[in-house]
Amino acid sequence: MSTHGASPSNRHKWKPSPDHSYLTHRQQVQDSFRAWYEAGCDSWSGGPAASRVTEFIVSAAPAAEHGNRPRILDVGCGRGHQTALIAERLDADVTGLDLLDVWAPPTLTRGSVRFRQGDFFAFHKGPLDMLVDSNCLHHQRREDWVPWVRHGATLLRTGGVWAVNVFLSPNGRVVDRRLPDGRSNWWLTEEIISGLFTMNGFTRTARQEVDRNFQDDGHWLKYLTLSFTRRP
Repeated sequence: MSTHGASPSNRHKWKPSPDHSYLTHRQQVQDSFRAWYEAGCDSWSGGPAASRVTEFIVSAAPAAEHGNRPRILDVGCGRGHQTALIAERLDADVTGLDLLDVWAPPTLTRGSVRFRQGDFFAFHKGPLDMLVDSNCLHHQRREDWVPWVRHGATLLRTGGVWAVNVFLSPNGRVVDRRLPDGRSNWWLTEEIISGLFTMNGFTRTARQEVDRNFQDDGHWLKYLTLSFTRRP
């Protein structure tokens, strides 16, 4: 999920640390997004930028094994618009996962969609052919980036694909553009994302940049979408 647009008025298994800092972070993320959805400010749910990201994801998808429908997990699915489009375009069985149950997907003509409310680290139903991560990684705490990718690797089959979409840093530096409600909102570099995945068993396969048409601190932001294949 991404956050930019008009803001609301009040603007292996992994476990959280013993001080529950991860659980506190998760609650903060959940409360933040709830406020944005309730205010109708979820501009990330559609539009030209989201459509181009979805097209990239569809083009990066691997063929399913043994002639079965592809099994795909869409992390941070939000309204479920992208989830449904992926299912239909790929004739795939797609699970949409989100901390909130705000799903309002369009009707499908093929493929299937199911939705699940919960945390990514609590999801263990593999093996998957593809994992879609649209605008989730850049809202995680920095110390959770490596566990995030390692957990996803355990869900993907060998040869499975991870498509990840993040805010591309316009100044060449990794910057946390923290929101007023405390939620992290990272600007990330291509180098750090590629390194994060390649060091954890993935090979990069494709990339694209998409204008987000949103200005922050004098910078016009872009999405960076990358795909990676899980190595044996």
